[in-house]
Amino acid sequence: MMDETPQPQLGAVLRRARMHLDLTQEQVARAVGFAPEVYGRVERGDMLPSVPKLWQLCVTLRLSADVLLSLKPRDITPLEKPATDEPGESPEVRRLTVLVRELPPDRFRLFRILLRAITHPDED
Repeated sequence: MMDETPQPQLGAVLRRARMHLDLTQEQVARAVGFAPEVYGRVERGDMLPSVPKLWQLCVTLRLSADVLLSLKPRDITPLEKPATDEPGESPEVRRLTVLVRELPPDRFRLFRILLRAITHPDED
């Protein structure tokens, strides 16, 4: 299970990667748009950066996100496939079903009228 407080591990990984590349905290900070003091806080584990900043850190320090976040294979579980209403239902039909379920009542009425016109054109 993944640790709920990733800051200390994240900071340690960032520091090792930065030192491996012979970069200073200031160089990394400027590359990702942090003030050097802020980046120092991230490395010390005092704060967790935003997702866009994490991505920039991965790029700057040449790290994969799973390494940066200290994920182990057992921490990564595949998402279950969504249950389908019908066996063999196409992804397009599943998506349309979801969209129709989210329609407000007035739009749903219009959708039903349109669907009836398409499926039973001779009734008019």
